[in-house]
Amino acid sequence: MPRWTVPVVAVCIAALLAVGVVGSATVEPDDGNGPAASASSTTSTTAGASTTTAVPRTIEDVVPVIQTFVEKERRLTFKQPVDVTLLDDEAFEARVTETDAEDAQDISDSQNVLQAMGLLRDDVDLAAVIRSFTAGAVLGFYDPETKELVVRGARPTPFVRAVLAHELVHALEDQNFDLNRDELGDEAFTGFQALAEGSAVRIEDRYRATLSRAERRAAEREEQSLGRNVPDDVPEVVQILFGFPYVFGPDLVAAIEDAGGKPRLDAAYADPPASSEQVLDPVRYLKGDKPNAVPTPAADGTAFDDGEIGQFLLALMLRSELDDEEARTAADGWGGDHYVAWREGDRTCMRMDFVMDTPRDTAELSAALAEWADARKGAADATGTSLRTCG
Repeated sequence: MPRWTVPVVAVCIAALLAVGVVGSATVEPDDGNGPAASASSTTSTTAGASTTTAVPRTIEDVVPVIQTFVEKERRLTFKQPVDVTLLDDEAFEARVTETDAEDAQDISDSQNVLQAMGLLRDDVDLAAVIRSFTAGAVLGFYDPETKELVVRGARPTPFVRAVLAHELVHALEDQNFDLNRDELGDEAFTGFQALAEGSAVRIEDRYRATLSRAERRAAEREEQSLGRNVPDDVPEVVQILFGFPYVFGPDLVAAIEDAGGKPRLDAAYADPPASSEQVLDPVRYLKGDKPNAVPTPAADGTAFDDGEIGQFLLALMLRSELDDEEARTAADGWGGDHYVAWREGDRTCMRMDFVMDTPRDTAELSAALAEWADARKGAADATGTSLRTCG
């Protein structure tokens, strides 16, 4: 699970605000006393504390200290040592841009689907975009399959230590709850990612708050410098989708902890949020409002992909042709969906079937899909809450 640079997430927040689905998430200005606040307004801090006055020289100096901090904040215990590696920019970028044949196929399928939804231009090479984006934006990662924890950096600067705290939360939760959830479907994986990243972001923020003022300023400068490595031409939808769990996850985790403390958060890993709807509105998750199962629609050709759209991606799709408020209103009340995709010549086509919570929600989405399809000028057709679109 990679840790992204704050400038990238800030772009995501700005775009998400435009969609109209953000509640209390804000980016606060730097007051000179520390780093810009993260997306969650509920993050707790430890004012006036300082981890150390000496500059640690090696990663071995800091790992035990940060592990102890993470254990205390998360109220869990590491069951085994974590293999931590620091890599310089060149070596780190080589690692995070590695793809195998399965990854390449998934990216190709995603590109075709996003183009059919009107969210990605035909001339965009998604694989190339993701390579350049991750090379510049990823700061560290923990791999729950290999158990590797890797951070970008040559030495344990204050910023590297903050990223390490974030990734150690993933390692700790993996040892206790198993974060390797490849079997989850589209929406369930989105919900699980938001849970895990929300937990890590909140504890990273608490760790940053223990640094001295000078260390916090140094961490902010280093992060801003890394943020300048992110290409300017990354499509908005890519930044938004990658940023989603970091923007909305902290408020989700805050709501879970407010409802039952750390025991309730622990229990969430056995029964995580099942949809982006539950992430956007944690009350739905806490009440057990799970999405409806929707049968796979019929394809008009040989299907190469099927899955779920979800409330969040539905709002983004509608926003590509409708105004923000109309897109938000139409997506609200999402109750479940399923799509199927196939090729027609040089185009990808999709059929999506949605179910909504109430008759009013159904009417609102039906009207929005019809308007969206009309704006696509013959490339799409809507019947009620069923949509066929090509691109």
